[in-house]
This record gives sequence, C-alpha cells and structure tokens, in this order.
Amino acid sequence: MATLSDNDLMAQLKDHLYDHLEDHLADHFEKSAVVLSAQAVRDAEQYWASSHNNSTWPLMVKAASSFVQRFGSAFNTSQAILVVVGQGNNGGDGYYIAKLLLQQGKKVVVYAPFGAPKAGIDAQQAMNEFLAAGGSVHTTKPSASYPIIIDALFGSGLTRTLSAAAIKVIDDINQSAEQVYAVDVPSGLNADSGQPEPICVNATATHSFIAYKPGQLTAYGPASCGALSLDSLGLEPIAGTTKENWRYDPRVNMLPSRRGNTHKSYHGNVSVIAGLGNMAGAGIIASRAALNAGAGRVFLQCEPSHFVACLSQSPEIMFSDSTENTLKQHAVLVVGPGLGRGQQAQQIMQTLLTLQPNSGVDNKRSLGVLDADALRYLAKHQQTVTPWVLTPHEAEAAGLLGISATEVTNDRVAAALALHKKYQAVVVLKGAGTLVVHQGGVNFCHSGSAAMATPGMGDCLAGIIAALIAQGLSAVDAAITGVNWHATLGHQLGQTQRVVLASDICQQLKLGRH
Repeated sequence: MATLSDNDLMAQLKDHLYDHLEDHLADHFEKSAVVLSAQAVRDAEQYWASSHNNSTWPLMVKAASSFVQRFGSAFNTSQAILVVVGQGNNGGDGYYIAKLLLQQGKKVVVYAPFGAPKAGIDAQQAMNEFLAAGGSVHTTKPSASYPIIIDALFGSGLTRTLSAAAIKVIDDINQSAEQVYAVDVPSGLNADSGQPEPICVNATATHSFIAYKPGQLTAYGPASCGALSLDSLGLEPIAGTTKENWRYDPRVNMLPSRRGNTHKSYHGNVSVIAGLGNMAGAGIIASRAALNAGAGRVFLQCEPSHFVACLSQSPEIMFSDSTENTLKQHAVLVVGPGLGRGQQAQQIMQTLLTLQPNSGVDNKRSLGVLDADALRYLAKHQQTVTPWVLTPHEAEAAGLLGISATEVTNDRVAAALALHKKYQAVVVLKGAGTLVVHQGGVNFCHSGSAAMATPGMGDCLAGIIAALIAQGLSAVDAAITGVNWHATLGHQLGQTQRVVLASDICQQLKLGRH
C-alpha cells in the first residue's frame, strides 16, 4: 500500500477540516437575518398586501403588537409615556402602540407635532382606534416631562433632509427623555446609508420590522438604534427584488477546534510583512494577533532592529530577513501594516502582487490580507487582486476608488460593493458596523464599540483574519468570523474600559472567548 508524505497528510487533514467548516457555516447562515433596503421592504409589504385584500392594516396591527410585547414589561403603570407620531404609517404604528398601552392601563400621551395623518392611509385608522379607546392627541408639545418616549415620527422611507421643525422635535426627544424606544428606525436616520438627515433620534432600543435595514447596521446606525431587535412579521423578501444577498449575523460563526492528536503544523503558517522604519508596533500587533488567534507558526519580516522589541512581546514569533525567505514558509500573508511607502516597500509589493495562489503558497483559497500601506500601493497601481482579502478603512477605501472619504462615509454599502467589483477580492470595509463584501453578497457584522477607536486595531484584525485562513477557513468565512470575533471582544472590553487597545484584544484572543 502506498504511503502518504507528511505534506499529503496535512493537505488531506486541511481539506477535511475545511469541508467540515463549510457544512457548519452553511447551516449557521441559514439562521442569520436578512437585510433589505427600504425600497425592498416596501415591495415586500405590497406583495404581502396583494394576497391579503390589498390591505397592509393587519401588518400595522401585528407590528404594534410586537413592539408592545417587546417593551411593554419595561413600562410600569406609574410612568407617563409620550408617543411622538408623524403623519405617515410609522406614526400609525405609534397610534396603535399607544392604544394597546392605554388598554393595559399605562399612562399614555400622544404628541403629533405635524398634525393628523394623511387621509385614507392606515395611520388614520390607527389614530381613530386610539381616540375611540379614550386617548387624546396633542399637536403642541406637552409641558410635562416624560421619562419614556416612543419615537414613531418617521419610518424607514425617510431619504430627505429634515425640516427645521423636524430637527427641533428630534432634538427635544434626545434632550428630554431618560429612555427612548424607536419604532422600526430611529427618526432622522437614513435606513439605507446609516447617515443622519442631518440629526436622528438616539434610541435606547429599536424594534424593527420585516427585515433589518442597512443603515441600522453600519455608520451611525448601531449607535442610534441602541439595542436592536427584529420581528419579520412572517414576511419574506420577494425573489428577484434585491440585487444582493445581504445578511446580518453579528455572532462569531466558528473558531477552528483544537483537539485530539494535533501539531502546530496542522494549524497553518502566517507570515507578516510589516513594520519597516519606525512602525515596529504595527508588525508586532499583527503577528501577536495571528499567533493568539491560533496560527501554528507566525513569521515576521521586518527590520532586524525591531527583533528585540518583538521578542519581548511574543518570543514565540519567528523572523524572516527577506521576501524570498518569507515566501518559502508556505504561509498566509499579512502585508502592509507599517510597511511604509519607500523603495523597499514598493519592491515588496511588486513581488507580491504577481503571486498566484498555486505559485508557492500552500493555500489555494487565499494568499492573505492586504492592509494599510499595501492598500495605498494598490491604489496607485490598480489591478484585480482576487486571491487577497482587502481591509480598508474609509480613507483607504476612498483612495482605492478615487473618490473622497466623505463619499465613502455617506454610503458605505455602495463603496464596499464598488471595491469588490473593481478589485475582484473579498473586501472588509472597517468602521462602525464593518461590512464584508464577497462574490456571494454582503455580510453586516458586529458593530464593536467606540472604545475601539485606537491605534493598531486594523493591524490586529488583519492578523486574526490571516490566522483563520491558515487554519482552514475560506477567505470569506475568515473575514466574517474574524471581524465578528474582533468586534465582539472589543465590545465586551468596552463595557468596563473607556479605551480598548489592540493589545487588549490580542490578550483576549488566546483565551478563545467570543
């Protein structure tokens, strides 16, 4: 019987592990939530209505009931509740919520700053039912203070700049309430872009309907929504109405197991090419993150003068003195953190961007991660880089697309999709509510914490993603899992720390917590 070499055995083991991960992740993603644009949500509502007597009224009743079921126990009968309603059907949700709370014996006041609902829409019927239940509607701001405000002013369809009067109402909500509960979308937040128009309600919690909207999950959305929950109301997106497969799953999908008769060689190699000049820390952080995220061996190619500093942090890290020797390690690469933009960096990039997955790197799924200065090089020497994962922040994304950082900020989803189309790679657009864009669609990930706005966080993330690829995950799965793991740890640390450092994340990684 023929015997297999060690390399063949390792290859079979990795293939088996990868197949197992694929099966597991496929099962997991069936449980993740759909994300739809505001227009796609409206289409789903109308499609449902077309088979229900052309009426969306039952959906309003269902949504209001779901909201009260979600938050009703938090409202005791001694607290006065102010429900702020608009003239559209988001206001209709508010009227019906007020009716249900009134029937539960709660003290409810409805404030309609812009007057009664438009005639003939569901909101008018909801207002009439609230009035019939004994409620009253104020068109001027009540003088009393309210510890709880329910925001039902504007819904997911808001795309315009708010009027001065609307801005004043929203500002009053933000200034006056201890707790604010938003119906579907915090008023003033663009449901597609996550941008305020130009301000939005800062909610304690938001209960959304039918599907999550992109703007709730990225940019200003996560902070504005507070604790976010969803009731699909039993509706499904209409086949063919969405151009992309957009999903939201903030959990850590899967970390490769470490058990049984194993060896560090089975967990893959990572080589970090980073930390030239005075930027030693970037290479050290990326290397530590890769090591603590489970890579079997980690090599760092940096200036020899940085070796002592690196060894003092992680003596397990090994070193390489040239790109040629680095490539001999058959490793998943992290390229760019602190690489600089000098002649040496340019030579390294020229070499690496000619590589193909089967040309000396023992991982046919991905060469690794391009970050920081590697992205700046790519922006000047534009080419498709399919075998790589790109991890830009907004300014780097702007350089890669040849647009302003403001344009990226104003529509993060569009920018991430454009990056994927242009460079044909898995794209991780970092920031609050990081996006992972790939051939199969868009994944909205855990939003992390504002405490993570510190140096080195991107270097840490690049190391994590590379380590997961080295351990057998595809580039897509490694990016999604890595982003969620990184953000979840940062969020947890941010509960007790005002500032979370990349080194804090590195420390938590090796504990396997998520």
